[in-house]
Amino acid sequence: MNSYLVVASKYLSAHKKKTRLTILSVVLAVTLVVGIFSMLDSLVKFEKTQVLKKEGNYHILVRNPEQSEIDSIQSRIDVENSGTLKDLGVGTIKNVKCAFGSIDANFAANLNFYLTEGSFPRKANEILLEKWFMDKSALKIGDLVRISMPDGKSGRYTISGKINDWGVTKAAAIPFVFLSGEASEGLTAVSSQYFILFKQGVNIQKAEKEIRAVSNIPDNRIGYNEGLLALMLQTKNNRVINIYAIGVVLFGLVLLTAVIMIYNTFNISVMDRVRQFGLLRCIGASKKQIKRLVRRESLLISLKAIPFGVLAGMLMSFAGSAVLKYYNNDIYGDISIFNFSTIGIAAGVLTGIMTVFAASFLPAKKAARVSPVNAVTGSNEIKISRRSKRGFLMKFLRAETAIGINNALNKKRTLILMSCSIAISIILFFGFNVLVNPAFLGVSTTKSYTPDIYFSSSEGMSGDLVKKLSDMDGVKKLYGRMSTFINASFDASRLSKEYKTSLDKVKIKGNGLSAAPEKTWLVSYDDRQFKWAKDYLSQGTCEEYKLNEQNGIIAVNKIYRNDKLIRTTDFQLGDKVYIKTNAGTKEFTVMGIMESAPYSTEELTMTTFITTEKLFREVSEDTLYKTIDIQLEDKNQEQTVSRIKEMLDKTITFHDKRQFNTEADNAFMTAAVFIYGFLGVIMLISVLNIINTMNTSIASKMKYLGTMRAVGMSGKQLNKMVLAQAITYSLTGCITGCILGILLQKKLLRILGTGWTFPLWQVALTLIICILTAAFSVISPLKRIKAKGISETIASL
Repeated sequence: MNSYLVVASKYLSAHKKKTRLTILSVVLAVTLVVGIFSMLDSLVKFEKTQVLKKEGNYHILVRNPEQSEIDSIQSRIDVENSGTLKDLGVGTIKNVKCAFGSIDANFAANLNFYLTEGSFPRKANEILLEKWFMDKSALKIGDLVRISMPDGKSGRYTISGKINDWGVTKAAAIPFVFLSGEASEGLTAVSSQYFILFKQGVNIQKAEKEIRAVSNIPDNRIGYNEGLLALMLQTKNNRVINIYAIGVVLFGLVLLTAVIMIYNTFNISVMDRVRQFGLLRCIGASKKQIKRLVRRESLLISLKAIPFGVLAGMLMSFAGSAVLKYYNNDIYGDISIFNFSTIGIAAGVLTGIMTVFAASFLPAKKAARVSPVNAVTGSNEIKISRRSKRGFLMKFLRAETAIGINNALNKKRTLILMSCSIAISIILFFGFNVLVNPAFLGVSTTKSYTPDIYFSSSEGMSGDLVKKLSDMDGVKKLYGRMSTFINASFDASRLSKEYKTSLDKVKIKGNGLSAAPEKTWLVSYDDRQFKWAKDYLSQGTCEEYKLNEQNGIIAVNKIYRNDKLIRTTDFQLGDKVYIKTNAGTKEFTVMGIMESAPYSTEELTMTTFITTEKLFREVSEDTLYKTIDIQLEDKNQEQTVSRIKEMLDKTITFHDKRQFNTEADNAFMTAAVFIYGFLGVIMLISVLNIINTMNTSIASKMKYLGTMRAVGMSGKQLNKMVLAQAITYSLTGCITGCILGILLQKKLLRILGTGWTFPLWQVALTLIICILTAAFSVISPLKRIKAKGISETIASL
């Protein structure tokens, strides 16, 4: 074996230029596999951090647990930590509505309740408050505050500690007040949840079954931290399984891309030297020896290329970790930059070795079959096909351009290999674009209609207030909504089975119309909100003037009931809805349908209808705004907020969503920056692959190009011929890749259950990059060809 390695090493040294191109191809392929697997490993760590921040660090929970169940679970040796969070109902603190609860101090940090100052309440007269409320009310630790409990009792309590702000409670303007365990025992809990964190390595699904069996707990009392369980591969959630399926498809694409990159370049490089293998046959080498020589060559290429590919892939991973760490240091400051995936490294090494060996088999077989006579005469070297489309192409193109296109189309195997090499990289790009999707990442983001602050009032707010606020400096956009509960009737068959089963019975009139088992929520939109509503409209129209002309409403099929989105109705366009008013019953027509709306009410309702402000005023006498949303200018927001607060009376509740919005946007933007960097690496490797493949292809045609120069082709014509050939390869691969990539992207997004729009900018970017890359890729090899004399080029091997 060593003797063959020596021969192979000397053989490679004699063909450094071509060998370097092949080695570079292997390096790029290994870099792609190691880098992407390692960066995906970083992405999983990112997702885990997000889940822990959003959902908490627990695996399962038991709803409304009995003390005997808690004692049984605590006695298990596979439980690392556990604790109870109780919802004790609603009361007031300093005459402000608040939510009361209690939490076990040992588990508070697991649910992201971090003590920033003071201590957890221990005595019956101690409470714990959020920082934002203490700052707003000018309170400090040790102060006495008057609170009214959910059971009606009131008293003065001592503030024992301060915890971090929660964006949700801050946006709702309802502070969370934590009582001590002693105080909570005297109150009846609205609900309680017992959270369980298992030790590392525990089979959670098995442990959960044992807990249910021992304590006889029904399925509906068990909850799951699906995000964390998914990352641990211990879930049966269909949505998560779909995401896993997407991951498997993308992994397969990465490996296929690497295989094609290596095979294409190695095949071109070896096939170019078929005559040399024939010459070795002339001096006594057997077919078996030729095969071994090619395989030894592939081994040496692997040994040289793989270490560089692994190193480059690890650098990609370090860069990805650095993005997470420094772009959003508040969340990911503890992440180590030097992250890499051992699975990714192993996959890269195996891909490099196995693909190079597999790629060498076909060329080795063909090299061994070369006749010594053909090798000496060179009859296998230059073949110009007489069956050519050159005559047809020359009707529209210049001769050199037609020859270049013909050269690309004439060699079917080379065309397929080159096109596949380019197409698979583009498919990979389109496929990984799916990752930049809130549905895939499991995060919510702000939309065009998301307010920075908003006001709500059960008594309503006047149009004059809306006018004053909209004219105020610092207010960028303002939009209000009137809302009321109405009695609406319609065809009872439009009520969903899911909704009917949630009620004891649904009353039906003799004429087949629902007699409104529950009230309906009617909401008004202005022109701006109707424009935003188009993104949610599944059927029909939401043009304000059309709705006004035809007494139109928009029906919302899914609404929130008990914090769960369920389908209550299944309206069709043209359905009639009858609303009772003081002036009699008014008929409306369903002109638009939404599956769900971005706004909801806490009241249990049958359905939601949206209409114009004009039609709303015709139905309801309550024409005051119940909600006003405001988007602020970027500058001097605090000053603007202070001036706005001065205009509000005690009946209006102020809600600040800025922290909540920032948390959501930061989470998504961090992932987006990371993944776009990820896609940038894929694009860079794809570009380098195209350049390298073109270089190898042109280098393999040195003698042919020299012959064309010898028969009178000028340097300018040579440029056009080679460029036409390169662009033909590139466009063929690009068009194929775009078509298949779009179909793949559409399928993956359908699996996620999200909408798909034609990725125009992705297609345009891909086409531009492919054409430019093809043009730049021929510059270097053409310079080398022109630098040689014609006789030297023809004689080159």
